[in-house]
Amino acid sequence: MDKLSKIVREFAVIEGALAAGITTVETLAGGPPSTDLSYVLPKARSAISFAVGMDQSLILPYLAKKERLPMEREMIRANVVASGIALHLANYLTQKGHHSVAVAANNVFRPSESGYPADMYQPDISHRYLAVRCGVGHMGLSGNVITQSHGAAVILGAVVTTAELSPTPSLPLEGNYCDSCRLCMASCVAKFMNRKNKTTVTLGGVETSYAKRGDYGRCDLVCSGFTGLHSSGKWSTWSPGRFPVPKSDARLREAYQKMSKAHSQWPAAPGGRYFFYTDDKMRVSCANCQLVCCPDKEERKARHRILTESGVVLQKATGELEAVSSNNARQVLDTMHLSRRSLYEDV
Repeated sequence: MDKLSKIVREFAVIEGALAAGITTVETLAGGPPSTDLSYVLPKARSAISFAVGMDQSLILPYLAKKERLPMEREMIRANVVASGIALHLANYLTQKGHHSVAVAANNVFRPSESGYPADMYQPDISHRYLAVRCGVGHMGLSGNVITQSHGAAVILGAVVTTAELSPTPSLPLEGNYCDSCRLCMASCVAKFMNRKNKTTVTLGGVETSYAKRGDYGRCDLVCSGFTGLHSSGKWSTWSPGRFPVPKSDARLREAYQKMSKAHSQWPAAPGGRYFFYTDDKMRVSCANCQLVCCPDKEERKARHRILTESGVVLQKATGELEAVSSNNARQVLDTMHLSRRSLYEDV
């Protein structure tokens, strides 16, 4: 099994991963439900976790509101590659006599009793917990997995298997570049991360911590592109939506229904991809906490500055998205017919 353990890690890297590691039922012991490998494979004994990097050259144009589509296409590509590696590796192991299941890189959730999309935040298997426990990366304050080569700009994948593989250790804590600079929080329109409290998870006796997260409905409203204006009014995500994210979690569901209805009436913007809970295309418009984060602190500061100086996004009647200054945006919106303006902000 030591030989097979080496092979499966190398397999993932050959197919496009930056790094790969192995967790087992034992090294994940004591973790939350999302680390229960038996959820996807009843007799699972271990999992191979890996990361696929995204093109760093696309980050600054995206944060500066100069180009959106290249970053969206890159995120789609990285997700497809990660899911593809998982499928190929699962097939390899199964044909060698070890029943295995590929875990999709994203957009697979455990059933929600309410049917409300924002409740469906529990993944089938948590890629980030597996990746941190087996040494693929460190956990950042944001809760994103961070790496020395690509920062947080990675997409994770995994294979769960009945094979008794040899686990790989977590990375030494002293190698974690996260210094709690909080630029991830400053880049988040949704105020999803708690500035004071942390969540600590113990996996096989090893602790990992990150900023406690708020109701996932907050992230859903912004990352789904329904809204994106920062509370300062001076900058936004790539979403033209300007509805405020409710301060009270109790109002998130009402806000979701209102914003998703408005979003369905926007003219179609370029790009986009389909998700299971809507027939409307969703477009990459945020991921700021992920893309701002990188090992070099001065570069991190520069990325955040570029984001906050990028202006706010408006949508033309043709569907095209355009970044303008906050003052110019106000002038355009004030001359817009109320029936159209109400699709983007409260009137």
